[in-house]
Amino acid sequence: MLSLIVQFPSATPKALRYRSAPLDQSDLILRGFSSYAQGFAEEESLEVPDFWSEFGQVPLDCWENKSAESYQNEVSQVLQKIHQHEVQKVVLSRTHFMSTDAADARATFQTLGEQFPNCTVFAFHHDHFGSWMGATPEVLLEGTEQGFRSMSLAGTRLSGGMNWGEKEIQEQKFVTKEIHRTLKNLGGHVRRTPQTTFEAGPVEHLMTWVNTDNSQLEAFETLEALHPTPAVCGTPTPAALAVLHEIESYPRELYTGYLAWVKDTVYANVLLRTMKWHANGIQFFAGGGITKDSVPLNEWMETEYKISALKDAVQLK
Repeated sequence: MLSLIVQFPSATPKALRYRSAPLDQSDLILRGFSSYAQGFAEEESLEVPDFWSEFGQVPLDCWENKSAESYQNEVSQVLQKIHQHEVQKVVLSRTHFMSTDAADARATFQTLGEQFPNCTVFAFHHDHFGSWMGATPEVLLEGTEQGFRSMSLAGTRLSGGMNWGEKEIQEQKFVTKEIHRTLKNLGGHVRRTPQTTFEAGPVEHLMTWVNTDNSQLEAFETLEALHPTPAVCGTPTPAALAVLHEIESYPRELYTGYLAWVKDTVYANVLLRTMKWHANGIQFFAGGGITKDSVPLNEWMETEYKISALKDAVQLK
């Protein structure tokens, strides 16, 4: 069983319980970064207080928080791969565990909704996957009146910045180009919106919508074709995955996977700005895109900004 509470942008939260189901009979699809997709069928609505009673009850037995020096060393290893022309971009991530038994999950979810109004705020619990919460700005796939669209989202700065650097502009272009290529290969006319700035709480990203007029796309096939985008993996994808397997020293689990509603229309979010809740603390996940223009210290600070934004939302009992 999967218990879920979700608050879409400009909507009120709703809580539901799902049972496992074959993918072709599912209302909801959950996929980790590397794991297989799991299908779920809607079973019943939940009262919001009932949802939180089972959330975050399993302790984390061991953890290791990566130091700034260690992460910057990994960034340098990725840069060497880029300079050797093995890959153009790699999205390197890390975790951080905050030990506490006083975190209030329900109040934190409410705060996320207030601080990230343009994001999909979610929390779910599953006996195998555990308890997850987050506020994701990225739409992997959405049905439209004309067909479908996918969001190219990359590059990060603190909110209120004046100008985007060339590194961030190029990083986001990698994502847009690959999403465009993927949708074009699936058939139909593909077009892009102008590049703009997307506000995601205390940080901002560069964003472009990539639209296709092919309304006959099969949802799961299209999701799998898009995943993982260069926004969460890198480019070219096979080479970036190989670099991550070599250098990124932990399993991402559900982080940078996707959660897709496919009951009537399609609405799928990439699982970003995520926290895994435990009885003895919270595990935060964050990453950033490494390109030839990356500076290791700046990349460390980008992950710090993203983790700090989530930490600031955590409410204590």
